[in-house]
Amino acid sequence: MSASSVNLRKFKLKYADVELHFGLNALSELEGELSRYGRVIIATGRRSAKVSGALEEVTRLLTKHGVEYEVFSEITPNPWTSQADKLAYKVWSTGAEAVIAIGGGSVIDTAKVAAIIAVSGGRAHDYLYGERKGHGHLPVYAINLTHGTGTEVDRYSVLTDDETREKRGMISIYPKSSVDDPRYTLTLPRRHVIYTSLDAFYHAYEASTQRNASPLVLMLSSEAVRLVRSWLPKALTNPNDIEARYWLLYASMLAGIAIDLAGTNVVHTIEHILSGINPQLAHGCGLGIVGPRSAYYIHRASPEASALLLRHLDPSIKPVPGDAEKAEVAIREFQKSVEFEEKLSDYGFARDDLPAIARKAAGPLGITAKEVRDILERSL
Repeated sequence: MSASSVNLRKFKLKYADVELHFGLNALSELEGELSRYGRVIIATGRRSAKVSGALEEVTRLLTKHGVEYEVFSEITPNPWTSQADKLAYKVWSTGAEAVIAIGGGSVIDTAKVAAIIAVSGGRAHDYLYGERKGHGHLPVYAINLTHGTGTEVDRYSVLTDDETREKRGMISIYPKSSVDDPRYTLTLPRRHVIYTSLDAFYHAYEASTQRNASPLVLMLSSEAVRLVRSWLPKALTNPNDIEARYWLLYASMLAGIAIDLAGTNVVHTIEHILSGINPQLAHGCGLGIVGPRSAYYIHRASPEASALLLRHLDPSIKPVPGDAEKAEVAIREFQKSVEFEEKLSDYGFARDDLPAIARKAAGPLGITAKEVRDILERSL
């Protein structure tokens, strides 16, 4: 299918405070805006910005217009508050006027917090624990490299505190503008194609099953799940299928708006604790490990919304609590069909670790510590 096909149409979306440019070569839409700066900091991880080609395209654009830049490439998966602090100091000390974040959720989340600190002072820890509120921030431009994060369209950041080793989410800022270009996702390692797509899936599933979920959230979430179900197998069969990447990226964007409107619940709560303990556990992987059994309890608590979304996996699932086991099986079988069968024990977790984790994760949707422990035990 040609890039000019209506199915791969480039478009602009204004949502909340962010202007999203979506589609092939969407970075070109930011040229006029970025060319007005004198100096910027580019925040990246250690390799994906280079491998994807996004870093080269951004720096070429900046050089063309005489914009000075420095690259900060110290952000890791499951980023730490100290990384946000270091980035903020880099931004402040160089007199940068904006931050361009090229990466997935870890990079963009860190850049959002650093952009606040650079203007409002303090440390990332202060904001993460609600001890300080920002009074301004630098603009952040998010060049998204994965089809899972959603952070390019939401106001959240997730960091792990160096002092407590606790992974927490916080309200930070929306990017000023974002780019979702499916070309940049073609170089994702195969396992991250799976992990990031599962992240989008669980964003949609959790947002829709929140008690405050609106009809809009249900609509966005249902479409996101349908697209992940349809296009993830195709992306795995043919990693160069740009149409598959386009629609997975679109699904991720829809799910990102859904969580911005409604939030997440028990799957993300548990995963944040787990990857705070072991930062080697990729976020989407952790969600996939605990998600199926979590769905058993989510379906019991919110059967109508759960059934609405999971009909894309199993049309026979009914909006009644009695179909909770079918909900669990449907997700588990879908994950197995896309080559995901990882377990907590693969990441060093043991039965003795579970009680403390369960106590911390209890609460969302009224799910108890005993029920969280059951989720964890069935995920070992």
